[in-house]
Order: sequence, then structure tokens, then C-alpha cells
Amino acid sequence: MLAAAQQLPAQSTVLIVQPGGHVPVNATSKGKLRIKDGGLKSNCGYTQSINEARTKARLSGANIIKFTQIKPPDAWSTCYRMNAELYYLEDLAPMLAEQKAASDSAMRALVPDTASYALLCVYRPNSGLGVVVQYNLHVNDSMVCRVKNGGSYQVKIYTPGQARLWARTEKRTEIMVDFQPGKAYFLRCAVGVGALVGRPVFEIMDDYTGVMEFKEVKAEKPVDSLEDPVYSAVGK
Repeated sequence: MLAAAQQLPAQSTVLIVQPGGHVPVNATSKGKLRIKDGGLKSNCGYTQSINEARTKARLSGANIIKFTQIKPPDAWSTCYRMNAELYYLEDLAPMLAEQKAASDSAMRALVPDTASYALLCVYRPNSGLGVVVQYNLHVNDSMVCRVKNGGSYQVKIYTPGQARLWARTEKRTEIMVDFQPGKAYFLRCAVGVGALVGRPVFEIMDDYTGVMEFKEVKAEKPVDSLEDPVYSAVGK
């Protein structure tokens, strides 16, 4: 383990670079990182695993994590497993600005900031866990799409404010989201381990991660039965 003097403060910024992204040539290598199952983990979803990676990076004196592989839960493990390279860069501002510009451009391509609606981008990356399990996603009392493995939807939401997103298989999962017009929200979906068929798992992602992941998932056709004037499913 590195000496304490080489560690970064607990609240220091650690920038995430997705697989295929680049790191400046003047960044200093700080080694490699693996986030493993370990056999005893119970809280090892995407966000928890990213937070674990950030903590380990700071302990190694790194402020950039360049992921080389991210494996979602599958038949072999209920946890995310990640491989990454660690780097330290004295000035992160140019990379942060570049990431923000890229995500802002992608966001504006999805929804103009003058839009009268919010856009909910629902996606479920391909995973070997719960492949055949599908579930209906609801916004308050309206079913807005059918969540399938490896599929995505865009849902226009015309009523601003707090809304409850929920789904049920053998167990109900729900979160609250504050929708505002002209903004896009990225809901990453999955299936967690359950007693019989698995349970819905989802979380709102940050703009940069969400927009990059959403573009990689195949768009599904809108649900034909949607006629609620408050919500409208649209193709990509």
C-alpha cells in the first residue's frame, strides 16, 4: 500500500473514463484496479461499485479511473466486476470540461433545453442475469414501457415535478425523480437476485455516464397501448 502522504483526500475529485475513452499522455500511471465479487458482497450494484473504485483510487493517489472492462451481474456473480487503470493528473479541469461538453452536446441532441417536456431515457444493458425476466416500468399510475434485457426507450414526460418510478416482479422497486422540462434523465435498469424470478433494479445515472451508456443500447419500439396524454413513448 502507498504511504499516507501519497493518498488523496477523501472528498477529492476522481474522474471516470469509460472503456474506449482516452487519458492524456502526461498523466502519471498509478497502477491497476480490480473490483471483484469476493463471495460475500451484498451491496455491489453499479453505483456502489463505482464508489468503491473511487475510494481505492484515492488510496492509491489516483484521480483518474480508466475502466478497461465492466462486467454486469450474470449467472456467475450478482455483483459488478471491474478492471481499470489508475492515473494521476495535476490539472483535471480540461478533462472535466471535455466530458461536460460531450455530455451537453449529446443531451441537446436528445432534448432541447426549450422543450416543454422532460425526457426519461430508460435502458437495460445486456446481462446474463435474469435474461428472460421483463417488467413494466410505471411513472406514477401509468405504465410507460416494458423493460427488456438489452433494450431502451425514450419517454416524454409533460408534467413537471416529483414522480414515482416503479416496477414489480416478485418484489416492488421504486424511486422518486424530480422531472423538469428541457432535461434528460437516464434510468439504468437491471434484474437483481430474487427468491423466484428476480426483482427490478434501477437507478438514475449521472448525465455523462447515462448518455454514453444509453447510446449503446438498442432502441425498442414504443408500447402501442400508451395513450396517456401526460406520458409519451418515442423512438430514438
